[in-house]
Amino acid sequence: MIGRMSALVLALLLGSASVIRSGAEQAVKPEGGVCSDTEGTGDVFTLSVSRKLNHSSGEWLRTFSARKVHPGKSAGGILELEASQGSVECDGKGIMHVRVVVKEVPGNGSGVSGADTGDRLRFHPRHGKNAIISDNGRSVQKIDINDPLNAVVFTHRPLKNDELFEVRLDKRIVKQNHCFALGVMTHSPDSVQILPSMHTLKSGTWVFHNDAIYSAGTKLSSYVRDLNKIQDGDRLGVMRREDGSIHFVMNGVPLGPAVPNVPEPVYGIFEVWYDAVRGTIVS
Repeated sequence: MIGRMSALVLALLLGSASVIRSGAEQAVKPEGGVCSDTEGTGDVFTLSVSRKLNHSSGEWLRTFSARKVHPGKSAGGILELEASQGSVECDGKGIMHVRVVVKEVPGNGSGVSGADTGDRLRFHPRHGKNAIISDNGRSVQKIDINDPLNAVVFTHRPLKNDELFEVRLDKRIVKQNHCFALGVMTHSPDSVQILPSMHTLKSGTWVFHNDAIYSAGTKLSSYVRDLNKIQDGDRLGVMRREDGSIHFVMNGVPLGPAVPNVPEPVYGIFEVWYDAVRGTIVS
């Protein structure tokens, strides 16, 4: 129902599609299956997962999509998806599990709720293949935590001069001792080449990785903090000053100028990198 938040936790097989009738109209078989959708007049929720091979790269790509139909009603709500993926071995077979949480929130049909239709920063809908965006564009989560890369996201608009783009690390794991990356780029998210890590792009990116600033795949200089030590709840922000210098802020403490003479406009970059699992814009 529009205006009421609901959550569905679904266990999916890759390549399958689930159709679930909402509210009292949903009937569940004793063995846990969902009954036929041929009867009744309730709302219909559809969640699909597709998996296909990218023959040029040899990688398997997964796509999630959701749709809810309200008979006799116009569209108004937003379906937010949060997904996680894992794999285990069982009897000599590799089994992949995908867990998707779907939330319905009030909205205006634009993909962003009415409270967030202004100039507030959010993540651009175009992003890395291992990322999924939720919370009206304010949060991002890695889908496959075993993939250290490919979870790159961008701000939906350029940063204003002296505007802080600040991200909180919501969750990290301790696996590879690398975590978090933040920066800016002069490219539009609409057309930029999305790489596993954006600091390797040949031009127009400045990213704080580890304890240094990187650009075009090259370490420019060491910086004052080691991001690999960041913990859940820590915040890192970046801004472009009016004089063109890039500054970072850690937990509200300015770290000083990092790069001079960066042209405008710039978009924010956040990478759910290595041990990072989830982050949220807090500026």
